[in-house]
Amino acid sequence: MRGRVRAYAPSHITGFFEICENSNQKYMGSRGCGFTLQAGVTTEVTVDEGRGISVIINEANVEAPTTRSVVRKLASERLVEVLSKTDVPIGCGFGASGAGALSTALALSYAMSLNLSYNGAAEVAHVAEIENKTGLGDVIAQTQGGVIIRREPGAPGIGKVDKIPVKDLEINHVVLGDISTKDVLGDKRSKIRINRAGKAAIKELLKRPTIQNFMLLSKRFAIESGLMSDFGIEIVEAVESCGGMASMAMLGEVIFSIGGYEALKEFGPVRTYKIGHNGARLL
Repeated sequence: MRGRVRAYAPSHITGFFEICENSNQKYMGSRGCGFTLQAGVTTEVTVDEGRGISVIINEANVEAPTTRSVVRKLASERLVEVLSKTDVPIGCGFGASGAGALSTALALSYAMSLNLSYNGAAEVAHVAEIENKTGLGDVIAQTQGGVIIRREPGAPGIGKVDKIPVKDLEINHVVLGDISTKDVLGDKRSKIRINRAGKAAIKELLKRPTIQNFMLLSKRFAIESGLMSDFGIEIVEAVESCGGMASMAMLGEVIFSIGGYEALKEFGPVRTYKIGHNGARLL
């Protein structure tokens, strides 16, 4: 065993998605599109003799069920401490649970000398997300970086992805609140609306895979799926009136935009991140 090992995974914002069920969790996931940010989650794991799991995020002891699932799968017979620092809010559509699970899987695999490939470790994180209903397609995107089109569902190495080429882009966002991914994914009526709108969006994006079309389709999806509130729509329209493009992060009550900073700041504190072009990695 190696002592302390650190890893990083980028955050990920999904603009639209289609839920793809499968009894095999490695093949379950989503089709859709989103982008990773330079801001993300940095994790340090320490492995020792004994048994037990401690997860600390931003200096607070937390439950973090998805990260704990990863630890149980990879190091159930060891005493493991996971220290994570996240640059983005948790539960607000930034893929923080996926980033935490993925960075933990990579660091733990290396620390334990498990001889897992990159995709093998990432698959553990993907399955943990599916089991805990905290995400569907974040992990595979977080292994890639950039603006990721998830063409076919599944864990890294199984799902199929493509990219929309972009130069450095700044993404503004304002946080209005959080949304429980587990609650949304467990609601049958929500899933029907999401899949109808998501299937149409991915079909249209593949015809014209540009960042502008992605933003337009994300807005349409957010409205047609019923996930964006009237207040969210008001913010998006304000951004558009200033020449920007905006939509809602899936799944979180966060409005993100390209341009329109002045309009966005009227609705709350605005943070700006650059799109990250690199995937998760050991540090």
